[in-house]
Amino acid sequence: MRENATSSMSISGKRPDVAGILERLRLAEARLARQREQTGLNETDRAAMRYLLERVDTEEVTPGRISRALHLSPASGTALIDRLVDRGLVVVDAHPHDRRKKIVRPFDRNVDPDHLDPLTTRLRTLAADLPVHDARVVADFLEEVLATVSHAAATA
Repeated sequence: MRENATSSMSISGKRPDVAGILERLRLAEARLARQREQTGLNETDRAAMRYLLERVDTEEVTPGRISRALHLSPASGTALIDRLVDRGLVVVDAHPHDRRKKIVRPFDRNVDPDHLDPLTTRLRTLAADLPVHDARVVADFLEEVLATVSHAAATA
């Protein structure tokens, strides 16, 4: 992956084609999404399972926490949990001390989040390897990209 990023800059040190790289990234993500649709889990489902599996032993995970972590509306969060229950990936139990709350647990606690979603694991590793200054520049840029894409989605 890094080869593609570095190969986008010419040897003469000219400005890299960031817009071109972003376009190739969008196309690659679209291809990946189409491939993953065939497995039955979409990106939101994978993100929810990763969130749950990474926290199940240390925190009470509620549907609301999952929704907030994934920036979903309450209705979308409910639909997500329902999908995961229907697929047999999670169970939802009553909270032992608060009748208003529900606790979400993975059906199989032995599922490895890195196996479920190896791409996220690899991307986290790449991000962790960035020097702090570079990470700040990349993060600022990606926040701008995210805001632009979110705005386009909201107005579409």
